[in-house]
Amino acid sequence: MIWILGGDRPPVHDGHDYRPIWRALAQGLDEGAGVKVLKTYHTWGGHSTSEHLHEEPWLDLNTMQSGHGGGRDVPVWEWISRDYALRPIKPTLDSEPNYEDHPVNPWPEWDPANGFFRDYDVRKQIYRSVFAGGCGVTYGHHSVWQMYGPGRVLNNQPPGYEEYTWYEALDRPGAQQVRHLRALMESRPFLTRVPDQSILASEPGEGGAHVRATRDAEGSYAFVYLPRPLPVTVHLGRLSGGEITAWWYDPCSGESSCIGRFPNCGTHTFTPPGHRPDWVLVLDDAAQGFPPPGQS
Repeated sequence: MIWILGGDRPPVHDGHDYRPIWRALAQGLDEGAGVKVLKTYHTWGGHSTSEHLHEEPWLDLNTMQSGHGGGRDVPVWEWISRDYALRPIKPTLDSEPNYEDHPVNPWPEWDPANGFFRDYDVRKQIYRSVFAGGCGVTYGHHSVWQMYGPGRVLNNQPPGYEEYTWYEALDRPGAQQVRHLRALMESRPFLTRVPDQSILASEPGEGGAHVRATRDAEGSYAFVYLPRPLPVTVHLGRLSGGEITAWWYDPCSGESSCIGRFPNCGTHTFTPPGHRPDWVLVLDDAAQGFPPPGQS
């Protein structure tokens, strides 16, 4: 259980420092529980807790809100990388990325051309933030956050919004797909995982095309998230072992397919199958005998 202080608000704002309130609340939680409980803070859109709270002893992990107002491809991987490198070391994650079916950039006035965040937008941000060093991520839906149902007025409801009750939204595509990220991470030794863009021999790209890589610290495996079905060239020598087993992992279905075995040296270019918008390239030290990606 994670106790989340705050409430989508800045801890320091317009000359007012509210941190003494949160310190007192954090102390009260520990005293009431009789032990130190795991705590963080829910900051406001476009910001991270690291800006004002990183040095607070009660803050156990940093969170950020890449949110809904910065477009479809907020560079959250840069925010994660920044907080990941801070001292003292604290885990970090995006606690409010774009929510599925939420209008894109609805403030101050929504432009219908912006459309809505869909499952693909959700996948792009959650995979790239986790691969950049996030210890996890939060999934959200526009109807679920406000518990929308019969007899209630939907907040931020622009023209053309297809309504879902909160219980109908539990079956939206993104809600079903986020479990595949967890399954992928848990199918390899995830506690020794580190971000590592040096795996990439080709350019990582920017915005919607940005590619992100992570690997085991000992080199037993690597994951590369491709937001578009375009070729990627990687340095195979970054991993351990004499041979590499390569896989494609589908973040939509959680299914994997083996590409083949390759000598663990030099560079190699992998081209996704192309019938899906995004893919994860999985590279394993063949000697490890890992199961197919996503399987325990």
